[in-house]
Amino acid sequence: MHFSVSQAIKSLLLGPVARSDQKALGRSGLMRAGGRLALITGLVGLTTYLALGLASHNWFLFDFRGDLFDAARAILHGHGPYRPGFLAHLAAVVRRTDEMNPMFAVPVYPAPVLLAAVPFGWVPLWLGGIAFILLSAAGMSWGLRLLGVRDWRCIVLALLSWPSLFGLWFGTLSPLLVLGAGIAWRYRDRAGRCAGAIAAMVLAKVFPWPLMLWPMVRRRPRTLVLAVALMAPALAAWAAIGWHSLLAYPGMLSNLSYIERRAGVSLYTMLLSFGIGGRAALLLALGAGAGLVIVAWRASRRPDGAASAFGLLVVAALTASPLVWIHYEVLLFVPIALLSPRLSALWFLPMLGGLIPVPLFQSPLHMLMWPAIEAVVVIALWRAPARLPRTVPDLASAASSTA
Repeated sequence: MHFSVSQAIKSLLLGPVARSDQKALGRSGLMRAGGRLALITGLVGLTTYLALGLASHNWFLFDFRGDLFDAARAILHGHGPYRPGFLAHLAAVVRRTDEMNPMFAVPVYPAPVLLAAVPFGWVPLWLGGIAFILLSAAGMSWGLRLLGVRDWRCIVLALLSWPSLFGLWFGTLSPLLVLGAGIAWRYRDRAGRCAGAIAAMVLAKVFPWPLMLWPMVRRRPRTLVLAVALMAPALAAWAAIGWHSLLAYPGMLSNLSYIERRAGVSLYTMLLSFGIGGRAALLLALGAGAGLVIVAWRASRRPDGAASAFGLLVVAALTASPLVWIHYEVLLFVPIALLSPRLSALWFLPMLGGLIPVPLFQSPLHMLMWPAIEAVVVIALWRAPARLPRTVPDLASAASSTA
């Protein structure tokens, strides 16, 4: 069987069409091809626009440099990586002026992550940064494959989505969280690997803590105990940079959350944009996250409901967190992959975020974008597996039909 580039293009535009039917496509076939061509053109144009927008600013490796590389260099030189005084000063300024500039990056990752990043401090910034981006892209792709995705179009769409482009260009850990989720799902019946993946995700970013409930939902107490046990020795990493920094860490995170409370795309931030008070908004966000955990537990009781339960816990992590940057939303590809391992309309949902690349935090309508996308994914998860999304014909099918 021979499959040329021209056949690939035809399959993207027309879908799988038998040889005997190719001459009879007529008006409907042309309309279908025109619609797909318009969609592909729009996606390519949007991706190019977003990439050029990133390249036009001094944002390349912004987070990697501030959060990981600078911390690695500080540790190598025997200095503490954290800057609690700087964050305390910014928090005081925000309290006094109510003005916030989110464009700063200082080390805030837990100590185990900063120690793991030390090798990047041995090489120049550009080399370490490019290596990190390549590792992140490969890790995200691998994570999607562990979730059951074999359609290359899905992986390409995920990598070219605005959350992924944002995360890779800035050099964040978010794409690697997809790998962690993939491992936790793929090896859900192997306590050691599942527990290790969950513990690593929570230690790296904290906000995925609802995934600690995954073993409880599946009635795997051994996995839960092991995940907690794995986190304990990892905390010993604080000894390498000074136990005093562990004592200052909660206050530092509190100041960071206050400084950036009106940034990001979280449900909490959206509620603030609608004029809801900070405490009420936080309680509503936590309540919504808790509600999704309950729905996940109920979904797990259904036959073949494990995938829905896992996906709902991932969305619960995004919902309950008071701070969600756009690159965190790459985690939405986890439930999407579980719902539809082949190309479907769901894979295009995160692409919509590129229509509003940087939400105006004062505009409630702009802030509705990502909570609305998450809500659509939640509805799809609850309805699965009774009604799975209709998939776009696979490229391999097109190849076999035209061979």
